[in-house]
Amino acid sequence: MRKRSNNPSLPVYARVLLGVGLGLGVLLGVGWYFADGLVHVYPVRRKVYRTRVLGLEEGHGHTHVTLTRTPTTERPGVLLLEWNAPGGLQYAQLGPLLRKTGTQTVREVQEQDSPLQLGQLVRASTVGLGTPAQRGLKYQDVTVTGAHGPAPAWLVPGQGRTPDLESAGGTDWVIVTHGYRGLRQDTLRILPTLSGLGLTALVITYRNAEGAPSTPQGVYRLSAEEWQDLEAAVRYAEAHGAKRILLYGFSMGGSISLAFLRYSGLAGRISGVLLDSPALEWRALITYHAVRYRLPIPLVLSRIVAWLTVFKARQDFDAVDHLSVKDTFNVPMLIFHGSTDKTVPIGQVESFAHARPDIVEYHRYEGAGHEQAWNKNPQLYEQTVRDFVRRILDAPAEPPQAASPGREQHA
Repeated sequence: MRKRSNNPSLPVYARVLLGVGLGLGVLLGVGWYFADGLVHVYPVRRKVYRTRVLGLEEGHGHTHVTLTRTPTTERPGVLLLEWNAPGGLQYAQLGPLLRKTGTQTVREVQEQDSPLQLGQLVRASTVGLGTPAQRGLKYQDVTVTGAHGPAPAWLVPGQGRTPDLESAGGTDWVIVTHGYRGLRQDTLRILPTLSGLGLTALVITYRNAEGAPSTPQGVYRLSAEEWQDLEAAVRYAEAHGAKRILLYGFSMGGSISLAFLRYSGLAGRISGVLLDSPALEWRALITYHAVRYRLPIPLVLSRIVAWLTVFKARQDFDAVDHLSVKDTFNVPMLIFHGSTDKTVPIGQVESFAHARPDIVEYHRYEGAGHEQAWNKNPQLYEQTVRDFVRRILDAPAEPPQAASPGREQHA
C-alpha cells in the first residue's frame, strides 16, 4: 500500500508566488478603480432635496423657519433656498442651524425675495441653484472659445451696468473658475459682492466640465491642461477691453489659476488672485483619501493609483504640484480654507500660506468644510473680499480693515 504524502501539491515558493500575484492583482484592480474615478469624466448629478416649510415663527425682528430635515438642511452654516412662484423663481437665505430634531431643522431667515408660506415646498442648497438671476443679478450668457471649442460662461456686470460686452469695456474684470466636477452655480454666493465692487465677472467652464467641450480622451488633467481654457478667458477679457484682471478659483479652479500663473505667457496681466479651498498637490491628496477611506495598504495603494493615473490619462503630477514651486509666485493672493475640509486637507494650504507671507493673506475658517468658508460667516467673507480687491486695485478701503498681506486670520 502506497504511503500517502503530507506534502502539498504545490511547492512553497509556488504558493508564495501565487499569493503575491493574487495580492498584486487585487491592489491593481482596486487602484484601477480609483484611478478611473479620479480622472474619468462623469456627468454632474447632484441630488437637490426638496424640503417643506413646516413652521414660521415671527418675533423680535426675526423670522424662524422650520424645515423638513434632510442631509442639506442639517448642514452647518448658511443655507440657500429656491422655489417656484407666479412671478418666477424666488430666493431666500437662511442663517446657521439653530436646532434640529429627528425630522425637523430650524433656522433664521436672513433674506428673502418674497415671504415663505407654511406648507410650501422649497429646494435647499449650500452653494446656490439656478443662475445669477437667483442672486438678483443681471447677466448675459456668452461663450469662450478654447482649444476644444466654445465653452459656456456667464458675464455678470458691475453694479449699475448693463449685462453686455460693450459696457464691460474699460472695467476691471474677475475671471471665476469652479472646481473639480463642479458647476458654475458653485460661484453664485460671491457674485453679488464682486458686482458690488464694480467688477465685470466672467464665470467660466473648462474642458470636460459640465456643458463644456470634451477632450478626445475624456479625462481630467487636474489643471495640467485646463489652465489653457483659463488663458482663453483672459484673452477674451482683453479682447473686450478689460482694464485689470483678477482670478478667483474654487477648489480645482484654484489649482487651474495657479497653473495659469506658472505656464501662461499672459500671467503678467493678472493683478491679484483669490482662492477658496485650493487643491495644491494631487499625489498627497490621493494618499490622504486612501487613508481617510481606510483602504488596504494606503501608502502603497496611493502610489499605485498615481501610477495608473499617469498610465490612463498621461497625468503629469509634477505639473500640478503647485506647492513645490511656491517660491516662484509673485502675485498678491487671498486664500480661504476651512479647518474641517475633508476634500483638500488644510495642511497643504497652510504650508503654502506660511511659506509666502510676502504675497499671501490667509483666512482660516474654523469648523468650515470644503468650499464652505462663505457659509460659515458670509459677512466676514464678503468684507474680506472687498478689502482685498480694493487694496489690490488701489481703491479707497472701507472699515473694517482686512489683515495685512501674510497675516493669518481665523474666523
